[in-house]
This record gives sequence, structure tokens and C-alpha cells, in this order.
Amino acid sequence: MARFKGKAQVEKKNQALKALDVQYVTHDKIVPNNYNPNRQSEDEFELLRRSMTEDGFTQPIVCIKHEEQEGMFRIVDGEHRWRCSKDLGYSEIPIVVTPMNMEQARIATLRHNRARGSEDIELTAQVLRDLEQLGALDWAQDSLMMDDVEC
Repeated sequence: MARFKGKAQVEKKNQALKALDVQYVTHDKIVPNNYNPNRQSEDEFELLRRSMTEDGFTQPIVCIKHEEQEGMFRIVDGEHRWRCSKDLGYSEIPIVVTPMNMEQARIATLRHNRARGSEDIELTAQVLRDLEQLGALDWAQDSLMMDDVEC
């Protein structure tokens, strides 16, 4: 028996991005989507802030063209980076515009969130030991907001 998965079957006709074409746009050209289920705690947001302060904006925001407003973009992945970059005073931010329809964009948002992975504690401990030998454990502890127990 087939399982009913929606009002009508939608043909899977996605397009894969062939190459990154990074554009720089102002914050007012980007709007978040209204369906992103990903949430960050204040500590996680602060960790992102530290990452962007120390490392810069290293990962562009994935967007689609806004379906109703010409010259505007809707976020598929990167809403927290977008919010953080506003807080940090970036005048322009890097985006990649993908050729997705609204179904594919929603699936991609969920997939990006779910594909983030989880931390392997043993490998993390080894990296921290390596950083200690390099004399960078204090830096790592501060940058990663780790207490003495975690290090």
C-alpha cells in the first residue's frame, strides 16, 4: 500500500549547483525563510560570534531569489551567520544563489541542518591535547568558551 505524502505527488526536479558564484550584498537584500526549525542558544550564538570575529566570514549564506520581490534573496542556509554578521556590523556579506524551487529549498534547509554532524569527544580531546603541546590551549579555551573542566 502506498503511503500518502501530500496533496499531490511532486516530481523531483531539482537542479544541483554547478559552481559557487559568490556575490556580496547588503543585509537589507536578504530575508530569512519562515520555516527554518534550527534554533541556537545564546551560548551557541556567542560561539558563532567568536568564530566570525576570529576567522572572518568563511562560509557564504545559501540563498534563492525571492519569489515575490525582485533583487531580493531568501535564506536557505545561514540564517544565524546572517544575524550575527548584522550584529558585528558587516556592511556586505557573501551569498551563493542557488537555482532551487520552493520545495527543494525547504528540503535543503532541513538537510543542511541535519547534516551538521555531532562531535566525537575522543577526537576533540586529542585535538585539545595537540593544542596544549603547541601552547595554544588557553587560546582554544577562550575561543571555544570552554571551562577548565572541559579542557
